[in-house]
Amino acid sequence: MDAPSAARATGGVTARTRPRAARLPDWAWAIALVVLGSVVSWFRIEAAARATLWAEDGTFFLGDALDADPVSVLLKPYQGYLHLVPRIIAGVAVAVVPVEGYAIAMTVGSCLVVGAVSAVVFLCARSVVVWLPARIALGALTFLAPAAGWEVLGNTANLHWYLLWLAPWLLLAAPRRRSTAILLGVVGLVAALTEIQMLLFLPLLAWRFRDPNRWIVGAGVLIGSALQVAALLLSPRDAGAETSPPFLSTVQGYLYHAPMEAVFPSRQWKAAWVLHFGWWGAALVLLPFLVALAWVLWRGVAVERIAGAALAAGSIVAWSAAYVLNSNPDFFYSETPVALAIHLHLTRYGVVPSLYLLALVVLATSVAVRAGEWSRTAVGVLVGVMVLTVVAAIIPQPSARAGGPDWASQIPPARNSCAVDDAPDRTAIAIAPDGWLVEMPCDRLAR
Repeated sequence: MDAPSAARATGGVTARTRPRAARLPDWAWAIALVVLGSVVSWFRIEAAARATLWAEDGTFFLGDALDADPVSVLLKPYQGYLHLVPRIIAGVAVAVVPVEGYAIAMTVGSCLVVGAVSAVVFLCARSVVVWLPARIALGALTFLAPAAGWEVLGNTANLHWYLLWLAPWLLLAAPRRRSTAILLGVVGLVAALTEIQMLLFLPLLAWRFRDPNRWIVGAGVLIGSALQVAALLLSPRDAGAETSPPFLSTVQGYLYHAPMEAVFPSRQWKAAWVLHFGWWGAALVLLPFLVALAWVLWRGVAVERIAGAALAAGSIVAWSAAYVLNSNPDFFYSETPVALAIHLHLTRYGVVPSLYLLALVVLATSVAVRAGEWSRTAVGVLVGVMVLTVVAAIIPQPSARAGGPDWASQIPPARNSCAVDDAPDRTAIAIAPDGWLVEMPCDRLAR
């Protein structure tokens, strides 16, 4: 990756403040992050969950790939949106993997994408973050994301959240070579064709808007976002709840799922904190992130300030958009007693907002090192952030699909049901959560 550092991007940082050249080139670190991110993601998933298909992964992405040519459904909308990456993974699984291995294949594909995103974040962040350890930390946050194990990690239906995490780094990247810009433009196109919320960060293209390479990168996101909007207009998503959540519920939900998700390594700790200290106690957890934002805005150069503001705003907007657009009165925190509200978890909505807040702290450490101020403190803070996220990743977390049903063990009975006289053309195979099914063609089971 040849994106220039924040120093080159702004012209306001002297050589004295730049970090010493790393012994390993960026591509070596990127490969390491791909491998480490994929492996860590795999082992963060419980064994039973790896072998279980989740919701849309089975019913729609695999189901559509089984019913038609997988290529023909790559841009088929579901609930108003395009889901290119999940459909690619499902298409590959159907084309090359035995039926018994579909669940494992979807899990493996999801883990590989997480590893790839971690590497792209690391490479793109070079345009903003001058301190190599901070960039490595940003890449690692991708696969150490707090609470990702409950529902987001290891299934393709939730891969779009990782692409939303990539968005600000991709749209601030400033590659020097045209070939690199084209490659990142393709990444942006694929990402935007999977995650409509990428368009939230399109205003970042105004930074260094005269740089043609940045517009090549942005063009991919622009085209993908335009196709997403067209899909939404032509194939609207199902209507949600008629009532919007109260503003206070949105705020309380954000506090519970963004700053607290970033700080507390388990649901139990998070719930205990709010139970003992109330919602004002939850607001206090936001304070370190506000300090980090203030430091970046005060001591940062232009691109660092833009990134800091984008991360802070993105954290709030990403949560609010998901919470309001998927309004559910059962999750109105302000209308629920605290003792009950602490058990209302919308974990998938909080993963990316919490990542943005953690990235703010990492960015603040890079600003300190670049400015030559509080460097030792910055090292300590960065180490603390990584220890916190590693601990959160190590502590066992429940998975929404840990209870099965195991996919492979259902294939022999499904084959038997297709082998009887007057057998139907299809047989239903159960997946998680309860009530979701894959309508498996019997001719596929006969192969």
